[in-house]
Amino acid sequence: MDALKLAELPDRFDTVIDSGLFHVFSDEDRQSYVDGLSLVLKPGGRFYLLCFSDEEPGTIGPRRVSEKEIRETFAKGWHIQSIERSRYEVRPDPNDPSFKDGGPKAWFVVVGRVTS
Repeated sequence: MDALKLAELPDRFDTVIDSGLFHVFSDEDRQSYVDGLSLVLKPGGRFYLLCFSDEEPGTIGPRRVSEKEIRETFAKGWHIQSIERSRYEVRPDPNDPSFKDGGPKAWFVVVGRVTS
């Protein structure tokens, strides 16, 4: 399933979980993705998001997302219930010092779909 074509899904859900997809989209595609989410998530449903944070230093890994970008993306038709600093848990590689000190920094976000 193409995450940018969620509107094609016949089902509707109470809960949607995204761990590691949101941050790979361009700004335009990110908005298309969230527009699709609004069609497949039932009013009152919850979206749980774990995405790469702009607080992660360096340039290794995926695009960084700021708290501001999250708030702007979910400004209409959504209610942000929480945004918390978090980390991805990764398997340590002694030959690659990337993402040391507890794993890459992330945002853990809980967003509710506004009821009509």
